[in-house]
Amino acid sequence: NKPILNGNPSVEPAYMNDPAKFSFLQSALSVPLNGLNGVVGALTLYRCEKDSFTKDNVRVLLALTSKVSLAIENALKYSQAESCATTDYLTGLPNARSLFLHLDAELSRCRRSGDSLAVLVGDLDGFKQINDRFGHLEGNRLLQMVASSFKERCREYDYVARMGGDEFVLVIPGLAADKLDDRVDQLENAVRMAAKAVCGEPTVSLSVGTAIFPLDGSDAESLLAEADRRMYATKQ
Repeated sequence: NKPILNGNPSVEPAYMNDPAKFSFLQSALSVPLNGLNGVVGALTLYRCEKDSFTKDNVRVLLALTSKVSLAIENALKYSQAESCATTDYLTGLPNARSLFLHLDAELSRCRRSGDSLAVLVGDLDGFKQINDRFGHLEGNRLLQMVASSFKERCREYDYVARMGGDEFVLVIPGLAADKLDDRVDQLENAVRMAAKAVCGEPTVSLSVGTAIFPLDGSDAESLLAEADRRMYATKQ
C-alpha cells in the first residue's frame, strides 16, 4: 500500500532466477491503485538510468491514481456484470440468454455456408432424488461435474449451455445425422460416470432430444422446441 521510489526492476518475478533474462531498466517508480474494495493494481514507470525518479514524480503519480483506480474498478465491475448476464453462476456454462445469441449467429453462418447444425437438448432423469437423498450441495456438485464432462467431450467450436435446472443444450456444427447416436451415447455415459463419482452409484441418467438444421427447423425457437419435444418423448 506504499509507493516504491527507484526500485530495482531486475528483482521483479520476470527476471528473478533466470540468468538468461536481462534488462537495461535500472529504476522503477510504482504506486498502488486503491479502489473502494482494496488494491486493484499498480501503476509502474521505468527508466534506464539508475535512481532517476524524484519525490516530485511520486506526488504527480499519486495525484492521478484515484482517477485511474476508479476507471479500472469500473471496467472490472462492468466486465463482471457482463459475464453474469451471460454465464450460469453454478457451472460456468453459458446461460439461456447467451445460448439464443450464439444459436442465432450459428444459424446465420449455416445459411450462408450451407452447413448443417445439430441442436441437442438433454435433461437429467432422477436428479430430484439426488437432492432428496444426498442434499443440494451434492446435487450442485453433480451438475458441475456433468457440465465439465460435456465440455470435455466436445470440440472447441461446439457449444454447451445450461438452460436452467438440470437441462443442458449442445449446439454442434457440421455433425452428420448418422453420428448423432454416437454423440448421445457419449453424453449418456458421461452422466452415468458423474453420478457414480458423486453418489457412488449411477442413480441419474440422461434423456436427449435432437434437431437438425435445416431439416427440423429454420430458427432457434423451432429447433429448440423440436429437440425438447423429442427429449420428453425419450424420457417417457
